[in-house]
Amino acid sequence: MDRLLQINKTEIEIGLKREYKFFQISDAHIAYVDENSSELDIADNKRSREGWDRIKVEFATQFGEMCDSRYDRPANELFELLAEHALQIGADALILSGDIMDRVTESNLRYLENYFSKYPLPVIYCPGNHDSIDEYGNHGILYERIGRLVKNPEFDEYDFGEFKVVTIDNGTKQITDYQIEAFEKALSDNKKVLLVLHAPVRLGEFGEIMGKKISGYFLLGSNGDSENAHALVRLIKENDEKLIAVLAGHIHTSVEYQITDKLKQITTSSALIGYGREIILK
Repeated sequence: MDRLLQINKTEIEIGLKREYKFFQISDAHIAYVDENSSELDIADNKRSREGWDRIKVEFATQFGEMCDSRYDRPANELFELLAEHALQIGADALILSGDIMDRVTESNLRYLENYFSKYPLPVIYCPGNHDSIDEYGNHGILYERIGRLVKNPEFDEYDFGEFKVVTIDNGTKQITDYQIEAFEKALSDNKKVLLVLHAPVRLGEFGEIMGKKISGYFLLGSNGDSENAHALVRLIKENDEKLIAVLAGHIHTSVEYQITDKLKQITTSSALIGYGREIILK
């Protein structure tokens, strides 16, 4: 394993016929430029690098994670090292839990399209809040653009035979009726579900502990969130026996806490400081 990488491991026993292995990357905040990049994309790259060089240290210091000068390098380099690690461990799929791009620029889209076109593993990409910011800094639902990378950014299902992986875009916290209905339908199946979000849900032990450390902005189901956001949190709570785990990012730290007596929520820290997570289902 590359000495830059900080890898967490989680094993979950659910009585499968064989072992499945996934690798999770979150919050890579890629800002890429090449010879074809526009002046706007070049300026965005500079803004992103300067901002995250400071912010990643602040997050790491807050949560007691390691971040030193070795991580002062382009975000895509660390992302590629992590994605290559997924190949080395023989993962069944790569799970991206949001904010892979710092903004949805043409340069970032082109880079990821090219990288994924050569990448041999299935890629499960759940968008984050930064995957909803354009090159001008405007927030919006950019599904038409990120649809070049993600089959169905709003809600998607991946069938692994014995269970399913479901992604729900909650990066902007604007949960739609379609997402609620699609999730209810997915839960009605006999197969267990590994749920991938970007923003963690504010429930149970996780909500109590992390709610004291970070603002409600980072947690779905906080005061002021929409009715549908709270409805999604309730669906998760009421169907904890059907869920394998909830995977998330957004908070730039790696933790595992219960959100109900039967269900754990697992977050993976930022790829900017070399974090990734091996998830083994048995």
